[in-house]
Amino acid sequence: MKDNLRTFAILLLGGLAVWFFLGRNTQRPTPSLRNVAPPPTETARPAEQTFHLRSPLTAARSGFDAEVTTRSGGLRSVRLNGTQFVMREAPADPRTGVRGSDHRMNLASTWNEDLLSLRTELAVKRGEDSLVPQYQDFTGRQVSDHEVELTWQGSEVEVVRSYRSDRPFVMDVETRVTNRGAPINVEARMPVYQWVLREDENGKFFQRPWQVAEGICKHGTELYREGRDKLLERRPEDALPGAAAFVALDNTYFELAVVPRGNAEARCRLFAEDRVASPGQDPLGSVYGASLGWARASLGTGESQTYQARVYLGPKEPETLAAATEDRRLTETVNLGFFSFIARQLLRFLRFLHSIVGNWGVAIMLLTLCIRVALLPLLAKSMKSMAMMSKLKPELDEINKRLADNQEAKTLATMELYRKHGVNPLSGCFPQLAQLPIWWALYTTLQTSVELFHAPFVLWWHDLSAPDPYYVLPLVLGAIMFLQQKLMPPQGMDPVQAKMMTYFFPIFLTGISLFLPSGLALYMLVNSVLGVLQQWYTKKQMDQYKSGTGTGGGEAIQVKALTGDDRG
Repeated sequence: MKDNLRTFAILLLGGLAVWFFLGRNTQRPTPSLRNVAPPPTETARPAEQTFHLRSPLTAARSGFDAEVTTRSGGLRSVRLNGTQFVMREAPADPRTGVRGSDHRMNLASTWNEDLLSLRTELAVKRGEDSLVPQYQDFTGRQVSDHEVELTWQGSEVEVVRSYRSDRPFVMDVETRVTNRGAPINVEARMPVYQWVLREDENGKFFQRPWQVAEGICKHGTELYREGRDKLLERRPEDALPGAAAFVALDNTYFELAVVPRGNAEARCRLFAEDRVASPGQDPLGSVYGASLGWARASLGTGESQTYQARVYLGPKEPETLAAATEDRRLTETVNLGFFSFIARQLLRFLRFLHSIVGNWGVAIMLLTLCIRVALLPLLAKSMKSMAMMSKLKPELDEINKRLADNQEAKTLATMELYRKHGVNPLSGCFPQLAQLPIWWALYTTLQTSVELFHAPFVLWWHDLSAPDPYYVLPLVLGAIMFLQQKLMPPQGMDPVQAKMMTYFFPIFLTGISLFLPSGLALYMLVNSVLGVLQQWYTKKQMDQYKSGTGTGGGEAIQVKALTGDDRG
């Protein structure tokens, strides 16, 4: 029964893995795109100017270089500094799919004015008359390296947009609308956009690309998260109910988030659209959008309305996200799964180990070893149960042979044998099941940690967030798993089940790990090697226990087997 449960658990986890890597990245038909009025022709507009906004440098983080444009007051680009964020392939031009020459990570890649992140979206009306055009041409000034101010002056309305940055990956954005004429109504939005090439969205077998984006909205106490399929069904005009705490776009490692500030209540909007280079062609990729929208405000003569937001554009590091706002609210966007409370502690410990050894690959190996040692008491209980079950195997085989044609009598005789010897056939499963949350939390931690992004290990492993380019780790992992199954073959299974566990499971695991990040494959390999060593030593002690050559009792034998403590 125990081995059947083990088989079921393995197949269940395998099925979950298939769903996780394949089911979440399905394709959809291309929806119709929203109609956006084209911007005025360049000949009818003043020349575009751009200003550079740099976030302050710290000893730990390098921050970003943002390019602010006078076209609608938005961002032309936000490039992350530091060697970790230098891409092997430069970001592609969304209009053509051609990659450029700047290899720094760009979190605000755009191609036309209506999709500029943080562009000034205002509806300023008196009755049916619009007083601010959809595409504004601001005048700007560089206040400092960390501050840019833009101004648009109409006949009756003035709009002032300011950008300030006082910490890594963070900018404060303020839009002030001042009425110089008769009463007006004002509505405002503050959007961010993310462009993802289709070739970057579609992963290989069992691989979910880190570029796949999701939209996030925190309103009230609810955190709302949607993937591409759901976002394609939404319109940019659809607001989620309730006051927004923040709105964000993120992928596995990076995030663009807008947090409202001040007293004005804002609401979230999330959507996605497919983009084509020309009609009739396949989509080049998808653009994801998220925005804060403020309710209509009425302004009398001489009155002003100010819209404030704090914007985060950077890696999904819990400490950096926590420092972005006073209430640490953006840390909620880091999705560490159901066992996040365990994963956070593992991530802290992983960083501690890295601070000592200075190599993320070595830190992963040490973390896996430490967890193995910490779980020794649970493993001891499981191995003790296995030893007792193994000792009863001759009697179980005799019952199975004698009562092969009477299933009910065979079950009763088996349970009576267990009762007589005080054995619980499920006692070996519970310690193993108790370990699953820890190992699953570690798996999630390594899969989502931006610390592994472009982090080198040794030899050809230059990026622990990318698959092993030569498949060495997956192939060695498969061989180790096969050895593990041969060392301690499953007991009580029919030949078909035993063969499946011995041959199919190592092949299945190798197939999955071929396209996993090499940091994850390294953890799985180290864990398997430690498991083989532990099983070899445990098997040796179990053989002594069954033959009567061991000392100190069954439980003591098992503890010795797992800890290596040979003291009497």
